[in-house]
Amino acid sequence: MVLFCKNVLSATQSQPELGDPYSEVLPIKQEDMIGFSSYRRLQKYNYINNNPLVSSYINYIGNLLSRNLMDDMRNYRFFIVQSNEINAFALPGGFIGINIGLIKLAENEAQLASVMAHEIAHVKLRHTAEMIANANVNSIPMWIGIFAGIFSGNAKASMAAIQAGIGISAQQNVNLIRSNEVEADNLGLEILSNANFKTSEMAKFFNLMEMSTGDIQRSLSYLSTHPMYENRIANIKSSAKHDNSQIENSTNDFLYIKNIMEVLTISDINNSIKNIKNKSILSSHKLGLLYLRKSDYKKAYETLMPYYKTNSNNLYISVLFARSLSGLNEIDESINVLNKLKNIHPLNKTVPLLLSEILIENNIRTNYAEKLLKPLENHYRLNPNYYRLMSKLYAEKNSIFKSNVYLSEYYVLLDNIDLSIDVLSNAINSNKTSSSEKIRLGEKRTALICRYKRPLEPIFGEKTCN
Repeated sequence: MVLFCKNVLSATQSQPELGDPYSEVLPIKQEDMIGFSSYRRLQKYNYINNNPLVSSYINYIGNLLSRNLMDDMRNYRFFIVQSNEINAFALPGGFIGINIGLIKLAENEAQLASVMAHEIAHVKLRHTAEMIANANVNSIPMWIGIFAGIFSGNAKASMAAIQAGIGISAQQNVNLIRSNEVEADNLGLEILSNANFKTSEMAKFFNLMEMSTGDIQRSLSYLSTHPMYENRIANIKSSAKHDNSQIENSTNDFLYIKNIMEVLTISDINNSIKNIKNKSILSSHKLGLLYLRKSDYKKAYETLMPYYKTNSNNLYISVLFARSLSGLNEIDESINVLNKLKNIHPLNKTVPLLLSEILIENNIRTNYAEKLLKPLENHYRLNPNYYRLMSKLYAEKNSIFKSNVYLSEYYVLLDNIDLSIDVLSNAINSNKTSSSEKIRLGEKRTALICRYKRPLEPIFGEKTCN
């Protein structure tokens, strides 16, 4: 752990990247390694929401924002963190996390996008590398502490270190933090404007957070990790004067996703059900979610049926309706609903995954499930549920080799490298894998060991890793 941090902080031995003043301190390749390791640690402790509807939406907004940067050095990846605290954070390498609490507080899609644009700007401007470069000898232990927290075995320590991110050094380097936040505001506004979102919503959302009181203020971590100064909101307002042609919401998806986030964090479900008086499609969607949390599939079905009849093309209503049918053991009807939805939205990548899940969980039409899942592999490469499904699919098809390869990848994403290696070892020792498959499994196991568990070996003699 400390050795890793030492390598990051002593990267001056590597060749600098042209035009990048911080490449000697933190090369972009090491940025990605830190970001991916942090992401896996969050997956390990179940901090990331892997609901495909949720992840598809947040990545849609993120891609809408980041595509205008023309940044071919990184792949920006966005995810929802299962925390009610109002916060967002940017990890090196382009991994950007948005807490459930922040989505619940946002009033519209432009406000959510404004925070995401601000976080994208932190990554693009390489503020983590800048802070390390400007750190004096006394602050080096602080950075080691950040990385140590990320790679520790303690879930809360990992989460705290990751979410604190750049803001953790605010008390030790106020001037640099002030400069970085203003820079991220300015680039964030440009990113927001290029994506055609209403830029004045950034100032409104930051003002909403700063003026918050009571329960909201107690769960508000954003202002401590992204310190707010008096002139920041004024500067944002001044820069956002001419934005009348821009929009607050590009789609209604924000409202459905917000429903999903709110229901996830509700403690008194019965009281929430009683308080829903409005009979709109959005309130019925929320009511259906609440009934499903109670496993009251009949009530969910009855609530959603009238809206499904007239809105069968609505992704959120149809998916929820299919779930209620599945809960009532109406598997064929559930499959029909999702197949119809797939035909209406042929390019959508969420529906095939949800449809495959029902097929695999019920061990029916596994060839069809395989046909649906294989093209999705690149899209869901950071979703452990995809690899779990693929492993189960091939177990049902009696392909021990493929089942264990996917199970191994599943454990890699959960940051359990030992178990991933064990899965491959067991498959190698199985009498159900061929000699050629054993060789490929062995190569994969060696690659894992060399990437994540490189052994300390003598200078001379054969080595596991080159």
